Amino acid sequence: MFIITVIPIEKGPFGESLTYFYPKDIPIGYIVSAPLRSRNINAIVVGNEEILNAKTDIKNADFTLKKITKVIGESPFSSDFFLTCEKMGIYTTSNTGSIIRNMIPVDILENLEEIKRKEKIISEEEIKDIKQEKLIFQSPKEDRIAFYKTLIREAFAKKESVFICMPTKYDIEIFESELKKGIEQYVFSFHSDIKKKKLINDFNKCISIDHPILIIGTGKFLFIDRNDIKTMILEHESSESYKQFIRPYLDIRGFVESLSFHKKTKLIIGDEILRPETLWRHEEKEFGEISSPIFRLPEIENRILVDMKEEIIDKTNKKFAVLGEETIKTIEKALTSQKSVFLFSVRKGLAPITICYDCGNTLLCPSCDTPIVLYNVKNKENKDSKMRIFMCNKCGKKEKTEIRCPKCNSWNLTPLGIGTERVEEEIKNLFPKINIYLFDKESVNGDKEAKEKIEKFKKEKSAILIGTELVFSYLDKKIGDSVVVSFDGLMSIPSFNMTQKIIHIIEKLNNITENNLIIQTRNSDNPLLKQILAGNVLPLYRQEIKERKDYNYPPFKRLIKITFQGTKQENEKARSFLNNILGGYDPQIFSAFIGKQKGEYVTNTIIRIEPKLWQIPNTKNNIISIHLRDSLLKLPPSFSINIDPEDLL
Repeated sequence: MFIITVIPIEKGPFGESLTYFYPKDIPIGYIVSAPLRSRNINAIVVGNEEILNAKTDIKNADFTLKKITKVIGESPFSSDFFLTCEKMGIYTTSNTGSIIRNMIPVDILENLEEIKRKEKIISEEEIKDIKQEKLIFQSPKEDRIAFYKTLIREAFAKKESVFICMPTKYDIEIFESELKKGIEQYVFSFHSDIKKKKLINDFNKCISIDHPILIIGTGKFLFIDRNDIKTMILEHESSESYKQFIRPYLDIRGFVESLSFHKKTKLIIGDEILRPETLWRHEEKEFGEISSPIFRLPEIENRILVDMKEEIIDKTNKKFAVLGEETIKTIEKALTSQKSVFLFSVRKGLAPITICYDCGNTLLCPSCDTPIVLYNVKNKENKDSKMRIFMCNKCGKKEKTEIRCPKCNSWNLTPLGIGTERVEEEIKNLFPKINIYLFDKESVNGDKEAKEKIEKFKKEKSAILIGTELVFSYLDKKIGDSVVVSFDGLMSIPSFNMTQKIIHIIEKLNNITENNLIIQTRNSDNPLLKQILAGNVLPLYRQEIKERKDYNYPPFKRLIKITFQGTKQENEKARSFLNNILGGYDPQIFSAFIGKQKGEYVTNTIIRIEPKLWQIPNTKNNIISIHLRDSLLKLPPSFSINIDPEDLL
């Protein structure tokens, strides 16, 4: 008789491990079916012990052990994958089971009996002397694809397979169409839209085919294992889609790096412009390179810069225009030529700028020249009342609302928010007979509706699409003209990654625009805008690294974000509790950027620590601060913990 310890691998509120008994020994790594409450769940065996050795513990237990229902068989997941899940569970302050459930599609977990088993595992002894190679590849997409074509064919000649990890289905389709030419029967793509039957069939083919293969998939398919995978490529590394926005807030990029380390595969990290954190690690000799990084963006040939400072449609009431005269004329010309137009804006409620009604000047942060935003915050002297302050979303500097316009010394300052809804209202007034498609998270309900709306828009000969970054995940066809409704609004994105986000937004707009790319701004002298239009990214990277060092942002500090949501009284108690638990780590506790969600108040806490105290598991002896992790684990489930957050507000 044996005591069997398992980790559930199905969706559900499970702990780290559960204990059962079974008449025979079950090897570690096997999949079993076990009873839990009123049903059976699939789980992976992580421990086994003869009942004679565990008798004392069993006698002292205040519960009765249940029997394993069924032994399904050997796990289709490699020990390297399982070890990576275990390490990332520690890194994210969650657990192994939670990572497994987030990294494997439900259709696989619920149909394990149909899944073929992996090949013989390569022993650690066989790969212990292999030195892993980690390389960056910052180059235009066309150059990267050309290099990958050569790399794949050379790998095939050496009887080696390649895995390319992509952030979205859209990215997969673009790269697959180019890379599969001539080797179609050996290319397998995997993403969330694949139906169960095809998914299981393709997975089994991947495992059984003798010829080397190319796998192109999103992060949820990194569990697919072959002994001949010797190269892993992390493509479009800067994409926000790699970071999960639900617990355990796993970053797929860290998972790929950790998995490639444990598998001892070559790792290539590619993008047009890599994240500053990654480029800095390259400078620090953590990464080698395929070739010297290229810090130039493709030239924006047909760009139109529209200065909106003097654009006022109601001089009596000082009402500022959403679209400039030149923009309107360009849109009219496109529609007359039966071309469609895309108006890019931020979503409702985000990124307002602050302008002077008397001279039209945009107020900038005195520390970093970023537009400042008007906030309602708690009054420290009177907790029941609110006070208004100006704050910079990039460096966090705060200013009292009593400040004057630095250009004309006027007090007449006001926030100007130009979200998708306001743009839609303006377009309806200007072009009442044109079909308008609004495309943001508020107007599109789910993936299916998003695809249907984009397909309908693509069939139009002349229509207007108004949307946010969400559009980039669905629009796979070039359109006539594109408009950045407010570049200054982009500068107020509540994130320390603001510069990187803006660069990629302009880059994506340029890629999908056939004719004119119009950029509207009230600050045409903006250094960031000038460098982007010139296509020169290196000075921006240098400035970004300097600012990140000054403000204690990554890569110089590891950030941990803790969020609590509840009533006003519960938030007050939460703040006190956080100070007691984490006081030694100098926590910054404040109301969230959107301070109230679904009727509940939201409190954020930020901790900054040295990266060496909380290391990505990409080395044999990676370090995680035991004291800090134990402190974080004392927080109840009502507190969400996000390691390496994308934003702080």
